[in-house]
Amino acid sequence: MVYLGAMICTQAQCQPRAFSIALWLLSLLPSFALAQAQTVVVQPDFSRALITPQLLRDSAHVLNFDTLRSEAIATQFVPAKSPYLTFGADASTWWLHFTVKNELPNHKTLILWLNRKNFDAFSLLQQKPDSTFQTYGDVGAAFYDDSRFALSNGYYIAVLMQPGENKFWAKASNEVGSMYLGLSLHSPDHFALKSRQNVLLFGLFLGTMFVSILFALQLYFMYRDPMYLFYLAYVAVVLLREAYNHSAVINLFPVMQRHGISFLMVATYGLFYRYFIRLWELDKWLDRVTKWYLGAMLVLTVIFGVLVKYEHGPLMQVIFTAAMLSILVITIISTVVIIRNFRTSIRARIVVFAFLPLAGAFILNLLRNINVIPNYPFIQYAVMWGFILEATVFAIAFIRWHGFVESDRSVLQLKLSMEQQEKLLAIQAAEQKVKDRIARDLHDDIAASMSGIRILSKVAHQQFAHKVPDAAPLLEQISKSAQSTLESISDLIWAVKPHPDYLNDIADRMREYAQKFLDAKDIDYQLNIPRNLPVMELDIEARRNTYLIFKEAINNAMKHSECTRMDISLLADSEKMTLLVADNGIGFDVVEKGSSGVGLSSMQKRAQDIGGDLKITSEPGKGTRISFWLPVK
Repeated sequence: MVYLGAMICTQAQCQPRAFSIALWLLSLLPSFALAQAQTVVVQPDFSRALITPQLLRDSAHVLNFDTLRSEAIATQFVPAKSPYLTFGADASTWWLHFTVKNELPNHKTLILWLNRKNFDAFSLLQQKPDSTFQTYGDVGAAFYDDSRFALSNGYYIAVLMQPGENKFWAKASNEVGSMYLGLSLHSPDHFALKSRQNVLLFGLFLGTMFVSILFALQLYFMYRDPMYLFYLAYVAVVLLREAYNHSAVINLFPVMQRHGISFLMVATYGLFYRYFIRLWELDKWLDRVTKWYLGAMLVLTVIFGVLVKYEHGPLMQVIFTAAMLSILVITIISTVVIIRNFRTSIRARIVVFAFLPLAGAFILNLLRNINVIPNYPFIQYAVMWGFILEATVFAIAFIRWHGFVESDRSVLQLKLSMEQQEKLLAIQAAEQKVKDRIARDLHDDIAASMSGIRILSKVAHQQFAHKVPDAAPLLEQISKSAQSTLESISDLIWAVKPHPDYLNDIADRMREYAQKFLDAKDIDYQLNIPRNLPVMELDIEARRNTYLIFKEAINNAMKHSECTRMDISLLADSEKMTLLVADNGIGFDVVEKGSSGVGLSSMQKRAQDIGGDLKITSEPGKGTRISFWLPVK
């Protein structure tokens, strides 16, 4: 699709295709030989030819077609160095002169194709062999509605070649920006083929654009990362740029497309580039410079648009040239940064593969714009191909990047979960050490002291009860209090001890307690406490309060129910633990006792504290039933 007609057909017979491609490749070498103004010869098999004209610079804008034919002016034309004409940011009018020799015996219609659209106006005059003149309508950026503003990357003019020599004069002008031209002559058939090639290339470019836009939108809505909005803006700006250069049907904001699009493209890509590679992490100084530079590019876009509107040509030329040089510098610096961080940053590696071809295309464009290198044909397609490659690389990179991100996120979540688990285990271990120390201190210190008090009170009761009758009840009360305190301490020590199977441990302690006290009271009882309860972990509060609810229920029955039989059961499944204590005693009125019974309210409070549910069922003469449910994991 790159223009292969860049060979120069100076003979009647065009060279074979392989040889012409070889000539074209040689023509792109920097050591391109200086070409002389030549006469293009049209023969029956004519297909295409580049035109190397003679040039005349009119910086004062005083020449016209009439004065060009004078001998004095004609001698001032000098041969162009190559058919790839570059004039740089020069506001002068440039006159071109070339000759086409039609060796056919009859008229021949050919297409003069101007392969760029970045000039204000191009006027053409043809001198026929009979010395008459034919003028053609102007083409250029000032004539957007002209039908010759074709779906191509330039303009075309249909010219009628008379038999013999046909001399042409042309005037090209551009007040803003740079001007570069490539003139070529085509047969209608070859021009139609080339137009279709341009349509196919531009269609491929448009498809890539729209896919990139949809892809960027999807990624933004998925991850809410502003980087994708900058990428979206950059894609839209590139679309406007290439649409101006290659399409007649996409012509939004033509002044901006022509004059300010380069600044806007640098600004949008710079924002995306900065966020994508996290420039502030790689080079803080360069990041600050980049932020100021990108802000200046956005401001410059507005300023340039205002200047174009009010036609301040000279000032715009200065700004344009300075901006082009700054774009070249920042492009080179950005390229150096990503290459320097190639090994250490995966983002830099992605940008290297995606951006370097496009960066090379931009550098070639900028060098051509400032008249450092000729307007080689492949340059006009370089940005389009570079972006197609860049968009493809970024699409693949984004997909794989987020695959890596999700994988890394899963690994990090797993590591975080493990770290949290380790911290939790460490905290539990520390807590257990404290509990063990408390249990040990309670057993070794307080329990021993209370045991001593209980023994001493019993001895004192035995020795002094008959001598001091009034002291006997007090000594007996001291002994009972000491015994009760010892039991409470024992329960507390049991509650804080670690145990691999807390529920069965509670069950064992319940059996031991029921057997000890109910046997002493000569109360018949039925225990339904299995020895293979499910293994589940209960925290210290749940263990302690469950056991104390059980003890309170047993003690209340022994003290107040006057029962002869008790049924006790402890059951558990995957959802709850159930404790039942029932007796055949005298019962009581639950409503009446509910507000005054200290033991009953204490059991209710303990059940609430651990998220359980306690229900007391009793009637006078019908016994009492206490049911306790506790949700478990």
